Amino acid sequence: MKKIILISFLFLLTGCYDYKEINDLAIISAIGIDYKDDEYVITLEVLNDQNDKDSSKIKTYTKTSSDKSLAKALEETADLLSDQANYSHVKLMILGENIVDGRFETIVDYFTRSTYFRENFYVLSSLDTEPKKILENTTDENPIASTAIINMLESLNYSSNNSVLKTFDQIIEETLAFGKDTCFSNITLDDKQFKIDGLTIFDKYEFKNKLDNEYATIYNILSGNFYRPIFSKEYDYLYFSIAIGEGKVEIDVDTNTITLSGNLAGKIMDNEPNFTIRNLDTLEKLNNDFQKLINKKLDEFIRILQENKSDILFLAESYYQDKRIKEENFWVNLDIESDVAFYINKKGLIYEVQDEN
Repeated sequence: MKKIILISFLFLLTGCYDYKEINDLAIISAIGIDYKDDEYVITLEVLNDQNDKDSSKIKTYTKTSSDKSLAKALEETADLLSDQANYSHVKLMILGENIVDGRFETIVDYFTRSTYFRENFYVLSSLDTEPKKILENTTDENPIASTAIINMLESLNYSSNNSVLKTFDQIIEETLAFGKDTCFSNITLDDKQFKIDGLTIFDKYEFKNKLDNEYATIYNILSGNFYRPIFSKEYDYLYFSIAIGEGKVEIDVDTNTITLSGNLAGKIMDNEPNFTIRNLDTLEKLNNDFQKLINKKLDEFIRILQENKSDILFLAESYYQDKRIKEENFWVNLDIESDVAFYINKKGLIYEVQDEN
């Protein structure tokens, strides 16, 4: 009984101690990493608990420093803070161009070893805008840059599906595992507005390419992570658009061919040509047209991955799981057969209602 009372008392003391100490911590919400003039440049986004008298919103400020050593650069930036840096609430990391292209392995190695950071923060590249400028881009409406960015990324998953939001631990697993490569979204500023600008792809630690947003959408479809991506086709300068909302694409890899199969269904979004959808011949033509369009884009995407040797679809890993044969890059020379069925879901059809009067 005395032991139980003692343990409870210690827990109470610990709680009070932690509560007191948190007031003396600088809470880091995001980190930007760049490489310039032979030095690592670290930018920390810090939550500011000194709110304006007329506002209840929590805001942020940034601190930036640099050094030839990554560890030293991070330490020197933290030394600029008036309170002790606390990294347990970091939710976003932004990597500059010279980090992505040439020093990505250093970042993975350092933050894997670090005991200060949890590994569930999101990672983005910023190939044409300094991470510092991204994290400094705050407004009264969006006073915390990292929160605004993550909200935008999550919102895109329910609209265009062109964002790929991955955590650092996912990236580590994909980079280190056999038969897998990683990828994540790229961010930029467009007239001081955050904008997702493509998909950064790797071959292990080596940066290979930045694909456009359309291919990021294809990646999400092939990964089974899509909500309602929109595809459009032109008919006599007018556009007919569908949103894919159901189905799945299967990828099978053998010694000769990468085969894409499965079924996708979509609902009508725009009918500028004013097609009579109730006409079965018209509906069949539209189904065939969009089936060809989707399969063409799937085929193009796989070919781009082959050209870059970036196995972000885990084809080598899938082949190993099936055949128990380890061949890292055999898939880059395989033929591609894309035969995914598509049909317009009749729930998306618009029927004319006749007035009984």
